[in-house]
Amino acid sequence: MSQAIKESIVSENNLSHGSTKFSQTAKLKSLSECSFNFWQKWLRRSIPIASAAMPGLGVAIALSVSVILPSQASTISYSGDTTNAPTFNRPQTEGFEGGTNPPTSLSSNGTAVPYYSQPFLVDTTGSYNVVGSQAFLGIQFLYQNSFNPTTPLVNLLSGNDPFPDEGTSGFSGLSLTANNQYFLVTTGFDNSNNSFGNFTNTIKGPGNITLVPEPSSIASTVVFGIIGSTLILKRKLKKLKSVN
Repeated sequence: MSQAIKESIVSENNLSHGSTKFSQTAKLKSLSECSFNFWQKWLRRSIPIASAAMPGLGVAIALSVSVILPSQASTISYSGDTTNAPTFNRPQTEGFEGGTNPPTSLSSNGTAVPYYSQPFLVDTTGSYNVVGSQAFLGIQFLYQNSFNPTTPLVNLLSGNDPFPDEGTSGFSGLSLTANNQYFLVTTGFDNSNNSFGNFTNTIKGPGNITLVPEPSSIASTVVFGIIGSTLILKRKLKKLKSVN
């Protein structure tokens, strides 16, 4: 084989090798851009953000999300603590306060009570029970579609003060619709030190019950996912450039 032919073959191989590296680099760059654009569009589309002023917290961010936890069961429990939680002027209840159900006015006793809001979904329409156990004088409220502590009567379906005794509050025979988002709000009776603390809620019914993640956990998961995938792609691009 002549020297000219050999040089031609080597040149073609180098060109092909260089073209392959360039193609890999271009693909990774494109993938990196697509990944960032995908998450950016997903955030804009799936997490509309509404800000509302809250006492003691400055500005609070309310997230409306479609992401849900994978765990599902016909009976599900969760625990929380309303100590040092944000406060609101809760709705009036029908028991001790003589209100209506669903409530139509705000309480004059619980004007600044700490609360904990837990969104959840059910996949089967039917009758559900909520059993709550609180280390304080607790009250529960149920909302549909959204819950805004600055407008606590909007989307309110039901309210219940201690049931059947102090330290327990919940609902019996709630009529829930499949795939609607509900918010179970646990709070206290008045502004005293006996209206906040630890609690456990158990939701039971004919269908699977899915707890929706807290907004803060969703935001952090999405952000770390974006950062992680972007860093991995950048490292691969850097490695290819160093080889070149």
